[in-house]
Amino acid sequence: MKKRLATGLLTGLCVALCCGAPALADSRKVVTLGADLTEEQKNTMMRYFGVSYDGVDLIYINNTDEREHLGSYVPLEQIGNYTYSCALVSPTSSGGIQVKTANLDWVTCNMIATTLSTSGVTNCQVVAASPFKVSGTGALTGVIMAYETASQETLDPVKKDLANQELVATGNLANEVGQSKATAIMNETKIEVVENNITNVQEINNIVNNVSNQYGVEVGPDQSMVIAELMQKIAEQEYDITQLKATLDMVQANVAGDAGASEEEQQAAEQKALESQKAAEQAAAAAQMSSDEYQALVDAGQDVTDVLPEEEDILNNTDVTVLETEGASVNEGDTTTTVLEQESEQAQTDNGLGIPEATADGTVTEPTEAQTEAGIIVETDEAQTEAGIIVETDEAQTEAGIIVETEAITEVLTEAVETEAVTEAVTETEEEWKAENLPAEDKAVYDEVKTDMDSLFTSTELRSEDGAYVMYLTEEASKKVPEALEQYLLKLMSKGTEAVAAEEAADVEIPQNIMEETSVYAEDRHYEDAQLAQMDKFVRRFVFKDSEKLLADSMLEESDKAFLYEEIMKVLEKAYKVEPEETENLTEEMAEGTAEEPGAEEMPSDAAEEIPAEAEGAADEFADFEEQEGSF
Repeated sequence: MKKRLATGLLTGLCVALCCGAPALADSRKVVTLGADLTEEQKNTMMRYFGVSYDGVDLIYINNTDEREHLGSYVPLEQIGNYTYSCALVSPTSSGGIQVKTANLDWVTCNMIATTLSTSGVTNCQVVAASPFKVSGTGALTGVIMAYETASQETLDPVKKDLANQELVATGNLANEVGQSKATAIMNETKIEVVENNITNVQEINNIVNNVSNQYGVEVGPDQSMVIAELMQKIAEQEYDITQLKATLDMVQANVAGDAGASEEEQQAAEQKALESQKAAEQAAAAAQMSSDEYQALVDAGQDVTDVLPEEEDILNNTDVTVLETEGASVNEGDTTTTVLEQESEQAQTDNGLGIPEATADGTVTEPTEAQTEAGIIVETDEAQTEAGIIVETDEAQTEAGIIVETEAITEVLTEAVETEAVTEAVTETEEEWKAENLPAEDKAVYDEVKTDMDSLFTSTELRSEDGAYVMYLTEEASKKVPEALEQYLLKLMSKGTEAVAAEEAADVEIPQNIMEETSVYAEDRHYEDAQLAQMDKFVRRFVFKDSEKLLADSMLEESDKAFLYEEIMKVLEKAYKVEPEETENLTEEMAEGTAEEPGAEEMPSDAAEEIPAEAEGAADEFADFEEQEGSF
């Protein structure tokens, strides 16, 4: 069972100023939805949030919003081209800043909490999520917009800018030391600076270095000064220190253990968070009554926080099952639960294969403490016993870290072993396909393709020559896409085009009419070189059908796929010395021929516009595509 940091005090942090309560009197829950979600996905998110369309205000967040709010601070590869992540925001009169996240792999719950806190928010509940795993920048953008809408309060633009600067500084540090350590260092530094009202930049710089040393991290002098100067600016702003400190202490308790704090330090951080929350509660209660009324309650020994209104806890109203897909679990983050506890809970419910650790009768077999420490999982059921499967562990197994698992998992592992054997055989064959073994003419083509392909995919961003069109791939895709293309070309040159074509013609899983199926996006240019023609078929399968399973996480739209296809084919055509005029004439001829064919009117009117000319105008070949709105 996970332990809440605010156990017994989940009414939470409270507004200390008496003007806070009236400002929230007409507040309403607000949902932000990614503009690029389908209607079904939008409905899924509403079910996850546990709200109805008529019970909340709606804001649609698109890529333009993201770039306006975060473009100067967040790497564009995190923002991407489309917006899918969503947020539910509910301003509260107490409870501090509490955040839950789901399916966000860059934005964290602590990131949202600290951003809101530095922006000047004192009390708010947020749930940020996506129907599938994305970076979460859309949700991060929507949270601020939603809070201002729901609370009818415009946040200080200076504080919002500082919050974004803090986001960048934390992200840069996280790239070097990890997310939890970066959050802990930034957060603990801010606590010390705010708590002691320190504004001397050199003194703050010393604090940065001392705190980072506590977590076994050495921050460079330039980076340390950037953090110090940022903290100095934050210290110069007017904040409700009681409320701010309560949120900071909660975040610190959330990440301390995962950042490397000892058990005693973790317990101290949690205790400090409880005390800060209690102080914030009492300050909020005092704002709800006169000083005489407050003192009377204190003298009577009553809990002054009883005057605080009970509010709906949106963090506990979510339905994670609507986000779960077959064979995959959803990772949720929560500022009210420590990172270590969340990881432990996830490990208990998911063994890494997407298979719950349960026996055939549905019960969960908990490993003993000794087994857990040794990394041994022992599960047996009646079927195993009847089948003669003997599960034994001994000292030798323990020392070796052997895992003994259920029959179901054993089957998975067996398949993995068999697959490994096949992979080894394939690898041996592929090792014979070496570029240095190619004939001189083929090797020259291969080397040129490899050089240009590697250059094309040097980053996750692909941009047209005039910069008018931009698309993004995941880091994994930008690395593996050129490798896959180069490997297939090497295969063609090593085995021979005819042999490869024959193999693929006999493979029922390979679409045999790929040219026809993808003609809407790219017309058949009827390449004279058989090798290039075969590469064209592979590239079409690769891009439009994702045959190599490398592009799904990049969330490409059809226009992105068409653009990616054209960029790849430009590299190939250059290496195979395809004349631009030849390609242009072919395109024109095909367009004319298509217009004469019966039923040609059924082709989309803009299909010809989606067939870029290889010669001139390559830079603006997608000028007719509207730049897509939305990204993660």
